[in-house]
Amino acid sequence: MSPLRRLLLRVLAVVVLTSVTASSACVPTQAATDLTERVRRGENIELAGDATVTLGDGEEVVYGGVLSGVGTLTVSGRGKLVLTADSDFQIPEDRRRQRIEILGITNHPYARMRDADPPAVTVEAGATLQYGDGTGGTTGRVGHYPYDCPNFAWNALNHHVDGTLIVAVGGALYHPGILSGGGVLNQPRFIWEGVELAGDHPFSGTVVNGTGVHASKRDKFRTSLPNLSEVVNYGSFMIDTPHAYDTVLGFDIFSREWGNDVNFYGAPDGSRVIMSGVYSWSDQGSETAPSLSDPDLNYVAVPKNINKRGVNIQGAIVQWGDGTHNRFFLPGTRETIYINLYTRRARGHLIFDYNGPVTLGAPISGGVYHDTMDAVAVGDVTVAGTPGNDVTFADQQNYDGTTTIESGAVLRLGTGSPGQDSWLITGTEGAKIIDDGALVVSNAEKEIELSRISGKGSFEQAGPATVTLTGDTAYTGPTTVSGGALVLAGGTLASSASVGLSKPGATLDVTAAGDQTVRNLSGVGRTALRLGGATMTVVSSKSTKYAGRVEGTGGLVKSGPRTLTYSGKSTAEGPWVVTGGTLSLAGAEIAADLVVDSSLGVTGTAVVGGDLTLGGRSTFQPDTAAGLKVGGDADLGGATLKVRHEDGAPLPRELSVITAGGEISGTFKGLDEGARVDVGGKTYEISYGNGRVVLSTPAAVARPTVEAAAGGSARRPEPQSAFPAVPVALVTVATLGLGALLFFLLRRGRGIDARHVRRRTPAPLDDSAATTPGRPYGPPAM
Repeated sequence: MSPLRRLLLRVLAVVVLTSVTASSACVPTQAATDLTERVRRGENIELAGDATVTLGDGEEVVYGGVLSGVGTLTVSGRGKLVLTADSDFQIPEDRRRQRIEILGITNHPYARMRDADPPAVTVEAGATLQYGDGTGGTTGRVGHYPYDCPNFAWNALNHHVDGTLIVAVGGALYHPGILSGGGVLNQPRFIWEGVELAGDHPFSGTVVNGTGVHASKRDKFRTSLPNLSEVVNYGSFMIDTPHAYDTVLGFDIFSREWGNDVNFYGAPDGSRVIMSGVYSWSDQGSETAPSLSDPDLNYVAVPKNINKRGVNIQGAIVQWGDGTHNRFFLPGTRETIYINLYTRRARGHLIFDYNGPVTLGAPISGGVYHDTMDAVAVGDVTVAGTPGNDVTFADQQNYDGTTTIESGAVLRLGTGSPGQDSWLITGTEGAKIIDDGALVVSNAEKEIELSRISGKGSFEQAGPATVTLTGDTAYTGPTTVSGGALVLAGGTLASSASVGLSKPGATLDVTAAGDQTVRNLSGVGRTALRLGGATMTVVSSKSTKYAGRVEGTGGLVKSGPRTLTYSGKSTAEGPWVVTGGTLSLAGAEIAADLVVDSSLGVTGTAVVGGDLTLGGRSTFQPDTAAGLKVGGDADLGGATLKVRHEDGAPLPRELSVITAGGEISGTFKGLDEGARVDVGGKTYEISYGNGRVVLSTPAAVARPTVEAAAGGSARRPEPQSAFPAVPVALVTVATLGLGALLFFLLRRGRGIDARHVRRRTPAPLDDSAATTPGRPYGPPAM
């Protein structure tokens, strides 16, 4: 080896040794001390660095000693270590970096941990560490509490659990510091106060709640568990949130015992608790892998009600769903779930936020930690305006507050199936509906009343059971009746953008509501509009069609600038009046009088059972295949006649425009008896006799002709001949042929030479030709 190469290798060795030494100085290493035997003997132990306790398979050691000093504790092996005395120690000073921050708003501070220390206690996979003897005693905790937090003792000793940590101590909440790992945190049954999970925990395992686990408490700190797999719930899982902070929890909760619940608390400033998982029953699997064998079991009561689970919203703003999916938080019926909503610090508020259809199968009511319909819930409900958010209430709702449907969202009352109807409290001061999305009622059996509906959204009556609107209906979206009957017993639909009866059998009944105004009425056949004795004004801001019945002793007023095409049968006894736009009768029947001050169109054969009165400013527009039959008198009143003709359609010889059972008085504007009307390029003559207004092919007598839009300028009549018109070319050919034949016969038969035939000019057809100046009557000179 050359001297230069040896030198380079020595320099490299020095550099590597220096680097390793420097690294060791930054993070000192030492072998963990095995404390297993001393723990078995129950000695008090002062830690002096990292320490381990390793127990054999199935071995259980109850340790009554105290751990103190500076160091860490690791429990490994396949056994179980039980601590029955409180221990207090610290991790080595060179590993301490975490600090508490006090955040929040004035008078409402909360704590948050920054830069969490490495774990002080580690439970390796397969091992079990238990705090407390399991009898509800108050000792056995491991903790160190150097921080001054508002109303809370924050444990500085963080825990990493890949095995199982059992917190079986009572008397006060136990806080495990910042929790990491992927194992099990277990709080046993019937031991209060339970476990407090303050802080931002990377823990990805399972929390087993036997009695009480708090995700947060008294809004004095924040909690996040972004990686938590699930909570197995035997007791009460409690969630709070500080001011100005939304607590978001995405894990699933599995019920494993009758009577378990989730309790929500919250700050009164608008902060939310957001649950994006599912609270389901579990009938199989271990506590680290719970599951439900059949999702339908969430909806079926099982023996001893062991799948009954509940939610108590205690003055909190709680949101189910985060808008990214439609896995509903609480699947079930009133036999398997309950929801209580009431005031504590503020009104309770429940928000649904999904991106697809979900169903709430139980009431929202006012019990306290149990289900009851005797107490009314005090709070409000919102369906968030996330696109696709479509929420169905499939049971009675028993809360006293506001129901808000945000823009883009849908709330359905009832599923349309028997036994799954829904309704809301009405008539109280706070009970109202703000509808900026869509409200749909689909009850199959239960007839309900609704009132105090406002907002920019739509309303649809879709089920066979009747819905009655009792008043304060101020929403501005469309109204649709697609099934059953919508009854208006009070208030008005005048603010609704349109009223449509979209399926056969649908009925709008305003009998009890008095005179009404609706906008843009439409409907298919076999629907019904029941007026009672009232007058309904239909305002048409866009053209619509209605093919249903109109019933009652009242009448109908058509207003607005656009067309209402009616093709149904009206038995209403009150008059129909057209004050604006066009009423087009497409084969329709109206039993009462019809008064037109605007425009009347007719398609096909239509019937007016009473009198027809056309105002002087009105327009009558039948098409060429139409005919209007009037049971009474018809007063034409100088209205303008405009006969509509579709290009290419054949034109009949006679158009029966109006046939009246009574008298016809007046004429159309500018169209006296016998006047001519041009329709599609064909000339007709109008007549008013014998109770009919008829356009027919004109006689041979020349008369003025008027365009189809009557009242226009008259045209000069074309010259009339006493004989039928014959094409000129045909006449010329025939004349020449006859002349040639005559000449041939005369020449052959009589020997007359063509040179001796005298040419003659035929006499003119009128007298003007005979008086041409400078020319005598007769043949020209030869």
